[in-house]
Amino acid sequence: MVSYFISTDDLSFAINKIEDLKKQSKLNYEVSSYDLEDDSFYNVIDELTTISLFDDPKFIIVKSAEMISQISEDQFKELIRQLADTESQNALAMITTSTFNNKDRLEELKKWTSFYDIRVKSESLDSFAKKSFNDDGYVISDDNIKYLVSNSYNLTFLNSYIEILKCYKADDKLITYEDIDKMVPKKLEDKAYELVNAVLEHNKEQAFVIYKDLKILNVTPTQIISQLLSKFQEINNVYLLVKAGLTQDDIFNLFQLKKKGQAYYMIKNARSKSLVDIKDNLNYLLNLDYSIKKGEVDANLGLELYLLR
Repeated sequence: MVSYFISTDDLSFAINKIEDLKKQSKLNYEVSSYDLEDDSFYNVIDELTTISLFDDPKFIIVKSAEMISQISEDQFKELIRQLADTESQNALAMITTSTFNNKDRLEELKKWTSFYDIRVKSESLDSFAKKSFNDDGYVISDDNIKYLVSNSYNLTFLNSYIEILKCYKADDKLITYEDIDKMVPKKLEDKAYELVNAVLEHNKEQAFVIYKDLKILNVTPTQIISQLLSKFQEINNVYLLVKAGLTQDDIFNLFQLKKKGQAYYMIKNARSKSLVDIKDNLNYLLNLDYSIKKGEVDANLGLELYLLR
């Protein structure tokens, strides 16, 4: 088996590296992808040990590979056995974007894999974006660079948005504020607010539209659940604080907001919602999050069933 272990500070660049490795091999791979934040390692083992339906070699991508530090000893031994199979034409690429907490296992994996350490975040997001546009002959002001970066969670999303804008403005190669406003999706936090409102209004259709938008952005179910918990807790806190007599200025200072208008809308939102509904959703999401972490519920299925309630 051909195997790779990629440690990186940006997932998109690791994926690009994998695409290069696949092209270099010139084999017709059957590609599958797993994320150990959401998928059981048993699924990876099953993929490694099952013959392809069309007898094509497999290229298996495993994200969140730092979770391998937590799998059972039997599972780890089976993984090493597969990596040591010199007759297999399959390829396995493991990607970690976090600290791998088991040094012995990491050293063992390095023995059986080609190890890559890809670091790209030493460069500021502003300079990365400016260079990317300039290299391809695009014109964009520094203010618009800052606006684009402010709407990007990290380098992975920024790189994706740059490519979207390049395709959109390929004719005149001039990137304006209006282009960014039109083509760049709202930040996850804004989407989370929209999703919370759709849930509280029992608008299942709108909730699924927002959910699909987040999936297109490669936001995982666990990230969505975490954001929903945060927003429901925030609404609950504001509701109780306002009831206790805190003013808009108090909320502004307490939550360290950037604009006073945000405090106004937080108070308005809290007052317009049912405290019973807020607490019901909080309890449901807390139980769902716990069940997912215990491996009792599939994250995708659990989140979709929640949105269908």
